[in-house]
Amino acid sequence: MNYPAKNRTIRGGAHLTRKQTIAFVFILGAAMSLIPFTIDPFLPSFPAIANYFETDNRQIQLSLTAVTVGFAVGQLIIGPLSDAYGRRRPLLVVTGLFVVSTVLVVFSPTAEWFILLRLLMGMSAAAATVIAQAIVRDLFSGMAQMKMLARTYLIQGAAPVVGPLVGAAASEFAGWQAMFWIMAVFGLVLLLGNHRYLIETLPVEKRRASTPRGVLRGYRNVVRDRVYVGLMLFSGFQLSALFAYLNTVPFLYQDTLGLSEGEFGLAFAMNATLSWLGVQIGSRLPKFFPAQWLLVVYGFIGIAVGVLLVATSQSTGFWVAQILFGLLLFNFGSTITSIQTIALLNHGEEAGTAAGLLGVSNFTFTSIFSLFYGFILTTETAGAGVAIGGLYFFALLALLFISRPDKIEKFS
Repeated sequence: MNYPAKNRTIRGGAHLTRKQTIAFVFILGAAMSLIPFTIDPFLPSFPAIANYFETDNRQIQLSLTAVTVGFAVGQLIIGPLSDAYGRRRPLLVVTGLFVVSTVLVVFSPTAEWFILLRLLMGMSAAAATVIAQAIVRDLFSGMAQMKMLARTYLIQGAAPVVGPLVGAAASEFAGWQAMFWIMAVFGLVLLLGNHRYLIETLPVEKRRASTPRGVLRGYRNVVRDRVYVGLMLFSGFQLSALFAYLNTVPFLYQDTLGLSEGEFGLAFAMNATLSWLGVQIGSRLPKFFPAQWLLVVYGFIGIAVGVLLVATSQSTGFWVAQILFGLLLFNFGSTITSIQTIALLNHGEEAGTAAGLLGVSNFTFTSIFSLFYGFILTTETAGAGVAIGGLYFFALLALLFISRPDKIEKFS
């Protein structure tokens, strides 16, 4: 390989050598891991951080809100910029910003500075994820894109499983700052890997104008695509159903079903593993069945999970709840590669904009529905079942009546 990769451009995944493909899988998978790594490892440290800044838990919880706001802002900004300036340089910039903001968090003088720097961490993590998704689309489309996404999720999918376990251990033995140092080192390794191995994938002649008119043109092309809009709504409703699970299951499992913190962590990791497994299986099924009709099936499965959670609410033991929530996570993972592949299929020229808007809509949906998660009863599974089933019902409606699967051509 003729590295470093600076000043080189590759035009399509067919021109990647085997070693280059492996390097891209690890780099892009690690970049996509920054979003879950920005949230999951730090949750066990919230009480310790509150004590350090001599404030209450609610103010530290605002840092999680700041992270999600950063996710939305970062994706909204970086998508069009990466369509205008290429992928390599913007990814280097946002990865560097992630490293700097993560280090500065350790030296935050006040809780307010801590929250602001967490906002910057969220922005840079989301920006890196959008660029990574756009790079995959630059190189591949159709089944080849789905295959590459599945490979990157082999790396990314480990983050929700490993993050909380490492974060809890680091906080317990070395203080809350330890996990931020670990993530700073992770970001630095990613930055060096990007600099050495990442080749530009968006040729100059394919870039969009960086003017406001050029940015708006990219967004206009995306939102005029009814297939994209329907999938964007499907994804947003589905992710909101997942967040209903995330906001409910800690209290349901520990307060109602009597699990210890360690037992809950293990159960949570089991479900995260099922989501990872769903991504791998879901990326292979479109070889045999049209991906858009598989999404219809996944929508019905989501509704069925909600109905069963309601039907078994009066007699739910741990394993009944765990099986149903595990099915929910597996089903969620199975949709990911199909949604991204179909949504970006007709938007190769504005892949960054399309990937960014898809992410922004996801976090906008979850932010809106987060206002209602607190009203879900956690003494039984019925409340979560109604929320999950209802959200999947609306997701299915968006898919059937806006995207219209019968009008989507099967890709190869």
